[in-house]
Amino acid sequence: MKKPFNRGILLFLLTVIILGSTFVITKYLMKDLGPFLVVGLRIIIALIVITPFAYQRGFQWKMIKENRFILFGLTGVALYFGLANAGLALSTAANASLIQAAIPAVVALLSVIILKEGFSIQRGIGIGLSILGVLLVSGLPAEQGASTFFGNILILGSVVAWGVYTIQSKILSGDIDPLVSTTASFYTGLVWLLPFIGWEISRSGLPIIPAISWLSLLYLGMIASALAYFLWNQALTKLDASTVGPFLNLIPIIGLLFAIFSGEHVTFPQIIGGLLAIIGVMITQNLINLPKGPVNEISSLTN
Repeated sequence: MKKPFNRGILLFLLTVIILGSTFVITKYLMKDLGPFLVVGLRIIIALIVITPFAYQRGFQWKMIKENRFILFGLTGVALYFGLANAGLALSTAANASLIQAAIPAVVALLSVIILKEGFSIQRGIGIGLSILGVLLVSGLPAEQGASTFFGNILILGSVVAWGVYTIQSKILSGDIDPLVSTTASFYTGLVWLLPFIGWEISRSGLPIIPAISWLSLLYLGMIASALAYFLWNQALTKLDASTVGPFLNLIPIIGLLFAIFSGEHVTFPQIIGGLLAIIGVMITQNLINLPKGPVNEISSLTN
């Protein structure tokens, strides 16, 4: 008997396509706006959409004063989005998508270092491959020979910030609805970003935002932030959480395709570096299993 199609798969695919498109759209927006203002407006638009729903699930304004959400807002919003956008302004959408492919490997590495989670040779090889791939991408020039090294380093900093945020979430996890936690973190993250937004405006003045840029901002805030969150959680109700891994690995690939379609030049070494990062992540997540042997049986070295 033919197995019925699981609608959760379609929802996951739609979500990763939306998330993969954000690199090119953000890069386009920074022709008219500073990187921190782009982040700020994106978060404000997202908050307008999600705050009423968060209220229904238990969000309260006093949560913004809690230390955990202040920390979440710093690492998961201000540093993550801020460094990513600042780096993207100096690099390419292709580089950004490929470097961020290493996020799961960075989380795994920080879990070993900070949380003292078990360490296997397979996990170590996966982390190593991902880091090697990211280093390969990070040291490459952009189109027309312009160096993107500093921008790539900032993007890599955003990857580390997200890794720290994820570790914080594991340490400070509670019984709070994810939408409530996200909303509180967005508000505190916006507060962290305000000095940088003010600095941008003081340097360049208030920008005149074209209609097409407003549409792009609405897309980032309403579709790539609010709707993507909803679709992702809807998909999780129809599929096991273990199924998420392969879909997450599609985001950098889709981001790279969008970058190519937008006219960015992508070199062969960039593609090799991105593939190494993705393969490393898949090994880390046990989506690819290395051959069994004595070297694979060493585990929990940090316990």
